[in-house]
Amino acid sequence: MADVEIKAKKKVGDEDKEATIYVDFGEDLEDAITKFGESVVFSNFKASVKITAQAAMRRYLEAGKSSEEVVKLMAVWKPGVAIERASDLAATFKAKFASMTPEEQISTLADLKKAIKTAAG
Repeated sequence: MADVEIKAKKKVGDEDKEATIYVDFGEDLEDAITKFGESVVFSNFKASVKITAQAAMRRYLEAGKSSEEVVKLMAVWKPGVAIERASDLAATFKAKFASMTPEEQISTLADLKKAIKTAAG
């Protein structure tokens, strides 16, 4: 297998720094297990899947889903398979609005009123 390029960038003080490494992760699962060991491969799989699940759960919560609804939605989730995206626009707006400062809320409401007037003609 060709090496996988991994880049990292970091601003240190006023200077932008970058480093690049190349890692051979193996040709497939069996090769990765041979190179790194079964426990390393599985623990990294679990860590990656946990992060993916948390991201999906956060999207549902941000869209206004209750924790009970999130549990039901995630019950059918499988790693590596795309899940339904929450698309309740009103709930998403309410969640975002609640996290705004009072000034941001006032500005957002003013923008919405302008948009309504424009749409109404």
